[in-house]
Amino acid sequence: MSNNYVPMSTQPLLSARGLCKTFGGVKAVQQAGIEVATGSITGLIGPNGAGKTTFFNLLSNFIRADSGQIELNGRKIDNLQSHQIARLGMVRTFQVAKALSRMSVLENMMLGAKDQMGEKFWQVWLQPNQARIEQRELKDKAMTILSSVGLSAKVNDYAGGLSGGQRKLLEIGRALMADPKLILLDEPAAGVNPRLIEDICGHIHNWRKEGLTFLIIEHNMDVIMTLCDRVWVLAEGTNLVDGTPTKVQNDPRVIEAYLGID
Repeated sequence: MSNNYVPMSTQPLLSARGLCKTFGGVKAVQQAGIEVATGSITGLIGPNGAGKTTFFNLLSNFIRADSGQIELNGRKIDNLQSHQIARLGMVRTFQVAKALSRMSVLENMMLGAKDQMGEKFWQVWLQPNQARIEQRELKDKAMTILSSVGLSAKVNDYAGGLSGGQRKLLEIGRALMADPKLILLDEPAAGVNPRLIEDICGHIHNWRKEGLTFLIIEHNMDVIMTLCDRVWVLAEGTNLVDGTPTKVQNDPRVIEAYLGID
């Protein structure tokens, strides 16, 4: 169990059952499921090729499942588009952090806010003062988040000039601009130097204390052991075991799946 444990609701914030996805005859995900408790940091691990990123893509509907059901806060979402799911409070990051490299760090952050008046020409035309007020408020919010992740000095830099770890922090920060309830993080520690990994883990702990819920794919077991309350293991596209990090790490089935030994 991670430090600073927050009591969790008995009803999962996110649940999935019976998810299946086949690509050209290859069964990438087979009858897989998961539950993520409100206020938790939940881990998703498995050997290379286990189907973890495909499973993330199914949960967020970046790709459509062949079968199965997904619910967010009790509402069925597997029939919704990704942007509709984001509006309901579930956003995700990617294994390779995505940023608009020729835009500034601040501009990348501003893009993360939802329902901006500037997205609708008629609102800007009819309510220009209100639009300007909203932009100032969003800029202040973006600056606060950038400060919290140590990127305030980079606010006017091109996003393409950031290091890999800084891009991951920017992507998480941009996700926070959407006021999410649940963030799906795809390998936040991959390719990041150890000092920045500590910073990322510290930020995740703090955000959880502020009410956010996380589901994390990660190969770095130190990160999983440090952060997670519960861990789910995928192997060959299906559920293998779930439980506390210590229980999962010592489970013979997990050791066999990772190392190929009994």
